[in-house]
Amino acid sequence: MLAATAVPLAAQNVLGVEHDGKVDIVRRATAMDALVLEGGATVPREGSRPMLKPASEYLPAFITVLEHDFQKGARAISDNGAAQVVLANSGRFVFNAKLESARDLDDVVLALVLESKDIGNSVYLKDLGHFNAHEIKRVSIDQVTAFRLLGVRLGSVHFFIAGKEVFNSTISGTKWETILDRMIAARLKTAQDAALKALYVIDPVYPPSLKPKVTGKAVIACEVDEHGKVVNPTVSSATDPAFGAAALEAVRTWRFVPAVKAGHAVASHAEIPLDFAPR
Repeated sequence: MLAATAVPLAAQNVLGVEHDGKVDIVRRATAMDALVLEGGATVPREGSRPMLKPASEYLPAFITVLEHDFQKGARAISDNGAAQVVLANSGRFVFNAKLESARDLDDVVLALVLESKDIGNSVYLKDLGHFNAHEIKRVSIDQVTAFRLLGVRLGSVHFFIAGKEVFNSTISGTKWETILDRMIAARLKTAQDAALKALYVIDPVYPPSLKPKVTGKAVIACEVDEHGKVVNPTVSSATDPAFGAAALEAVRTWRFVPAVKAGHAVASHAEIPLDFAPR
């Protein structure tokens, strides 16, 4: 867990640390240090200050914050209970959350931004490791700070993979849809002729009604309009109707970089195969 002060915030960010006058991208985090890539290996950057630097895009993955709470002081309750030490000139906060990813994700880092008018903003990191798609991950952070937390509040919650920020549900739906539109438009600026390409994808939920659990497949047929949105998806085939329904629900949320002909985005047809395997 690390902290930094006076951190500028942006709509989307990269996660980095200051080192020798430059910013290194954070790949992972330990309890004490940020880990960066150096000479082909991931190494700790001891005593470094994490920071959020403005970036042009999000990484097109999504983490849902199902519930969370932020508490301050000795009476704050984490998974380990209340504080066991007397807090004098220091502070303590607890952040509890239930998280879910729509895809398998690796090396996820959580960044909490604490805001204060008096001491500026501080960033605290927590390595969350691997997410299995559609499985709940519980997080409990119990952190003693070097300063008291009077007037400090939780400003924002961020998730990063290899330093790039991931969409999360604390961002309003309208906002991240707009950001996806902008990301698609940026990819179309210089394209002359290009095939349809998936940009934002979520995995289907394995149907809970299927018992015993078996492997399966489904194919979704759809149109993708010139804005990269899925139109009129239907189940083309499925080894079980439950797989078809789950695949259909997932594909409705996908976004594409549309096909391009002679410099213009065009609508196109897609056949999307999806595999199901029980965990």
